[in-house]
Amino acid sequence: MKKELKTLHISHLKKIKVYFFLISTLIICSFLQLQAQQFKSYYNSNNSLKKKYSDSIFKSYKKAFTQASLKKDTIKIVNNLINLSIYKRNNLDYDDAFNDAGDALFLAEEYGNYLLQAKAFEELGALTYLYKQDDEAGYNFKKAHYYFKKLYKNKKIEAKQLYKSYYNLALYSQRKQNIKHLKLYIDSCNLLKHKLKNNEIYDVFLDEKRATFEGWQGQTLQSITLLKKSVSTLENLDVTKLNHRISKSFLLILYGRIGVIYMAMGELDLAKSYFNKSVTSEDICGEGIFYKAFIYEKLANLLAAQKNYKKAFEYREKANVIYNTYLNPRNDKNQGFLTIRNRYKDQLNKKNALLNKQSLELAEQRQETLRLRIFFFIILFTFVVLFFLVRSRIKTLKYQKKEEDSKALLDVKNSELTTSTLQLIEREEVIKMLSDHVKKNNLDKGTRTLLKSIEKRSVSLWDAFNNRFISQNEGFYERLQDKAPNLSAADLKICALIKLNFSGKEMAYLLGISLGSVHVARHRLRKKMNLSRDVNLTNFINSI
Repeated sequence: MKKELKTLHISHLKKIKVYFFLISTLIICSFLQLQAQQFKSYYNSNNSLKKKYSDSIFKSYKKAFTQASLKKDTIKIVNNLINLSIYKRNNLDYDDAFNDAGDALFLAEEYGNYLLQAKAFEELGALTYLYKQDDEAGYNFKKAHYYFKKLYKNKKIEAKQLYKSYYNLALYSQRKQNIKHLKLYIDSCNLLKHKLKNNEIYDVFLDEKRATFEGWQGQTLQSITLLKKSVSTLENLDVTKLNHRISKSFLLILYGRIGVIYMAMGELDLAKSYFNKSVTSEDICGEGIFYKAFIYEKLANLLAAQKNYKKAFEYREKANVIYNTYLNPRNDKNQGFLTIRNRYKDQLNKKNALLNKQSLELAEQRQETLRLRIFFFIILFTFVVLFFLVRSRIKTLKYQKKEEDSKALLDVKNSELTTSTLQLIEREEVIKMLSDHVKKNNLDKGTRTLLKSIEKRSVSLWDAFNNRFISQNEGFYERLQDKAPNLSAADLKICALIKLNFSGKEMAYLLGISLGSVHVARHRLRKKMNLSRDVNLTNFINSI
């Protein structure tokens, strides 16, 4: 019987070992990179950190939020949403905390207030950090820091708030194992620390970060020294003071860090001692809940290695309770934030969807307006074009009529000039005949004087004709010379007479040349004008 019980006990122990191995493998893989976090000591003093989170505090926040909502005071609404998120986060109500922080950020961005946006991003950063949503945490902390730096540069906030922002970035770099950025943010905190009160407490938290940096550099003993220095400072604080009591909660982290180092060094008893101190440390703000589960896991592994399976199983169960409560995605309460169903993003998506819908409607309205405007401008343009076409046509017709009237009038005048000139020629011919007759029959002194007077008047016949022709056909000679620049004065006379349809005989008489000379002059004109045989000289000159 005893042998059977012993066999059963050994079998049971083997099953427990297998169980420990499977569970530890899954959970350690998830939390191997878990680093120390500490947000609480750097928040502005508020009721949620001065008391043990009583219902009255929650009710006061809800009341303040309701009053601010009724007054539509965006600043107070956002501040109260952030306070509610901090309160719920510290009371491990993470689902509602995510929602409040998301709503706060959405309203802060709508309002465009840098300080509100910085605080909202900071709170979302704390929440996402606690839930190991590293990319989201980094983004939120960096956005918060961007606004805090702007505000500090413009002297809108105190050094304490910028210090907190640098510390959060150091925390994130510690999680991401970025040694370069961790050193940079530690140095930035150190520079600002001198402007803050209670420097000793700030050194406690910075020394924990420095210990991580030293550990990454292979300086294990230096790392332990820094951690123990911080432990000594916190252990000697006056617990009657609320702020000191809150700060002492960080011992949970420090003890655990020292225990992990000793465990890695093979100093299991020392590691066990510090792990026990860690899990029994008071966690006032509730932010050490996940780190405590991590230490339970470490203790379970250590006790299993020491073959204390019963105690190891107890610590494993404690770790599993925390994991299942807050991190198991099958837990309905965890679905919202474990899948990063961020309220801020939900609100932003709704806003974007609404804006897109409004943009589409506006675009359609603009298109319709544009179509109407285009239609209107087409009609207007058509009307203007038609107006100018009609106007131009009327002007053209008026001009053509004027030209026709002018041409008709010119033709009439030229016809009159031709007629009068021909009459003069006929009269001159009669006079010449009489003169010739008189010369043959009577050559007394009086007769000769009369003949000379007649000859003088005959000589001026061309001049009288030409002056009248120029006045009636203004610009004719200039246009003619543009067409044929090499025309002589005699050529111009022939052209003028051709324009008035004078016959060769009439030209000869008027110009005082022979008829043959007139024919030669016409031939010479054609050559000078480069006219082909099929072009009529009279028509060409009349067209000028």
